[in-house]
Amino acid sequence: MKPEENVIKRLAFVKYLYKVAVEQSEKPEPLCSASILIFHDAIELFLQLASEYLDVGKAQPSFLEYWDLLSQKLRDHELTQKESMRRLNKARVALKHHGTLTSKLDIEAFRASATNFFKENAPIVFDILFSDISLIELVQCEDARSSLKKAEEELKDNKIEDALDKTAVAFAQLIDDYESRKRDRFGRSPFFFGESMTHLSSFHMGIDRAGKSELGQLAEFIDNAKETIEALQNAVKILSLGIDYRRYVKFRLLTPYVYRMFDGHYLIRRNQWGSRGIPTAEDVQFCIDFVIESAITLQEFDFSIEKQG
Repeated sequence: MKPEENVIKRLAFVKYLYKVAVEQSEKPEPLCSASILIFHDAIELFLQLASEYLDVGKAQPSFLEYWDLLSQKLRDHELTQKESMRRLNKARVALKHHGTLTSKLDIEAFRASATNFFKENAPIVFDILFSDISLIELVQCEDARSSLKKAEEELKDNKIEDALDKTAVAFAQLIDDYESRKRDRFGRSPFFFGESMTHLSSFHMGIDRAGKSELGQLAEFIDNAKETIEALQNAVKILSLGIDYRRYVKFRLLTPYVYRMFDGHYLIRRNQWGSRGIPTAEDVQFCIDFVIESAITLQEFDFSIEKQG
């Protein structure tokens, strides 16, 4: 029997912690040592959820006691990776209580053990593959969550550009949804940093850029100023939302431009890849993960402004 939605969401959070730990483990020493604490937290949350799901346990069990408690309910199976988790637990105690840093080689071993723990035990306890647990369940914005799920489906079919389209739309939906609930009674957004420059190019003004005439120089100045202001507006908005700008830059380079029309429809303009070639499946996964991480960042401090009559 597949787990209920609430259990899936909690498993998604466990997987999120695991991914954070993996990223931390790949950093240089001594920063990578912090991954030990996060791996341990992710595994302990998994074990706590498993004990609730199987309705077994005791008051405040120790970390290693979970193996015996859960194995009693698993009938033909036993929870795996107990000895490797014993080593992880010792490394965590040494780091947290004695300040003993873990070597890079040991961290790589713990990362492999944690990965195997989740891969082996998720199907045993929850009848679900760890790879099938989607972090998309953590996204609260329904439209963005729906677009991300479609992107995931496109990715499974290896439709790279279609998946990038859906991911780009998901990010736009996420930002629009967050901003729409922060407007004051006059409809003004606190994340508004100037009027749109879309129709203020030399082309829309009817100024010819050809040649080195004064009009041509004026047209070039107008277009350069427009691009600079648009870039600043966008950068300030992303930073004000608390989103990692460096990761956003990579996301923007990989995804198409998305424009919201007056009717709420999103228009997509795909990139011209040229010699760079179409992005890989790993690039798409990065973009999906980025949108999920952005959603979690926004959800950390979310609020709605009540309109007063």
